[in-house]
Amino acid sequence: MCVIAKMTLVLLDSDAYFGDMLSAYIRSSDDAARFTVRCFKVFEQGLRFAEETTEPFILLIHESWLPLPDEVYRIKLGCTVIISNHPPSQGLLEYPVLCKYQPLDRLVSAVIAHYNEFSVSEPLRGSKGTKVVAVYSTTGGAGKTVTAVHLAQQLALLGERTGCLSLEMLPSRAWYPADAAASSEAFSGLLYYAKTNPQHIAGRLEKWKLKHPAFKFDYIPPTANVAEWREMTGADAAAMIGGIAAAGIYDTLVVDLESCPNEAGHSVLALADRVVWLLLDDCVYLQKTAELLSRWRQEIPALADMPGHKRIFVHNKRTGPALNDFKHIGLDIDGSLPYVPEWKAFTRVEHMYHSAFAQAAAELLDSGQAAAR
Repeated sequence: MCVIAKMTLVLLDSDAYFGDMLSAYIRSSDDAARFTVRCFKVFEQGLRFAEETTEPFILLIHESWLPLPDEVYRIKLGCTVIISNHPPSQGLLEYPVLCKYQPLDRLVSAVIAHYNEFSVSEPLRGSKGTKVVAVYSTTGGAGKTVTAVHLAQQLALLGERTGCLSLEMLPSRAWYPADAAASSEAFSGLLYYAKTNPQHIAGRLEKWKLKHPAFKFDYIPPTANVAEWREMTGADAAAMIGGIAAAGIYDTLVVDLESCPNEAGHSVLALADRVVWLLLDDCVYLQKTAELLSRWRQEIPALADMPGHKRIFVHNKRTGPALNDFKHIGLDIDGSLPYVPEWKAFTRVEHMYHSAFAQAAAELLDSGQAAAR
């Protein structure tokens, strides 16, 4: 991965408190690997610094200091962003306008998105190596999405920068809150670039991702178009995952796969660093799992015979000793997740959060690491 040197954010704003907050946030966040911050309360001092700097930078300037003098247009910089005390009004503007009174992670993310979209230089990236964890089950109703979301939430709670991507045909949209426009634009944009310019995904990721309001992991709103999902090939799915990983901002990317076998799912299962495969203590479910593995051994042997450190068979909704003999059909259980009675009925997905379940989900990855050793 090619990672450019730190970009300088040059803030021109008489509000010293905002400058201190922005500087403190950058220093204490993952964005410290991408940015340094220079704050100026006096316009002339900031302009002098900009004129003398030889490296490109991003200029954040408060709206009260407009219009910009001619000197600014002669400076070689990354881009210019106007900082406002109010949400921007609609209309055609020369520079993007961002409200300063919003969560700083959203503000910085919007600045990065603008730079990456309009700069001719290498896009701003992180330096993290991303581990891909795919969550799979043979049929629906096994708890796949619940497990993926709890796993992503727990990893974020443990300090990892975590992303979550749903590749279900009919995704559990309640877990990924977003308005219809954001959902359509984000996934469609990701898929479009996967098909046409995969190398540009890393630079545009900041524009598509959202922060989960309750669980604090990042996610891209899932597809709202079944026809679009059907057009997604294995190469497209691989390009999407590769592009997100190339952004270098996530420690772990959790992928919630469609249960029905499909080319995109096969591709993600093959490239994933870890596959969490959920099993139920149900004879019909287990028969379908055994039949699928049998078919794969004939058609896609690499998926049927994944190494033990990569594929983790998990007995989900466990209430006690299993009634069915998992080993009899060739399934060696590597871990289990508990049955949660409170999930029989609920009115909001946030009410389904269960700390013990989330911890158990994260511990599954530890068991896989132990097996690898």
